[in-house]
Amino acid sequence: MSELVQIGRHHFRFECLPACTNCCRQPGEVYLTAEDVPRIARHLKLTWKKFLRRYGEAVEGELRLTTPPDKPCHFLLDGGCAIHEVKPLQCRTFPFWPEHVRNKRAWKLAGRNCPGIGVGPVLQKEKVRAEAQVTRDAFPDV
Repeated sequence: MSELVQIGRHHFRFECLPACTNCCRQPGEVYLTAEDVPRIARHLKLTWKKFLRRYGEAVEGELRLTTPPDKPCHFLLDGGCAIHEVKPLQCRTFPFWPEHVRNKRAWKLAGRNCPGIGVGPVLQKEKVRAEAQVTRDAFPDV
């Protein structure tokens, strides 16, 4: 386990909005865990080797999705994610990434690209920290 994620002392509100794909359209890499690859491959009825050849790459020891030339993600559809039920851990834990939850300013900054931030009921800080910790533990060097 990596170091404990620090979170802000403000109220966290978040509700994923139907058909919003803003998080999928942001620049950056989607890193994959060792558990993501076989789970997604099974869902797509591919071997993990075929899945990685078609959709992934290894860069400096890290697995990640490649970015197709015509859209931000291979799995992004007009109505959402084609692999939503098995999407990568990095996607599942958004917006509760360590860099977003460290303070109120970072949370508000993340809200510029995510209309679900600031919406919905106040979340328990323990749950926010736990989600961020899962991300930190999975990707300590990213």
